[in-house]
Amino acid sequence: MPSDSDAQFDKADMILSNALQEFISAGVSQEVYGMAMLEIGILALVKLDESEERIAALVADFIARARQGGPQAPAPRATDT
Repeated sequence: MPSDSDAQFDKADMILSNALQEFISAGVSQEVYGMAMLEIGILALVKLDESEERIAALVADFIARARQGGPQAPAPRATDT
């Protein structure tokens, strides 16, 4: 059975995947939406009082995974209306 944390990550993945599709559909450049999403993530971690060292380590890990062809964002699912 997935943990609550797993469920939260799944929800976040779907929200971000849908947001990414919206950015692309609206013609927002990859640089701009990348910086916007990075800013949101860093601000959220700072508000949780994560140390600069921890945030930098997380970013370094994300960079390493991206360069190794890490997992891609899941395809957006239709939302309930």
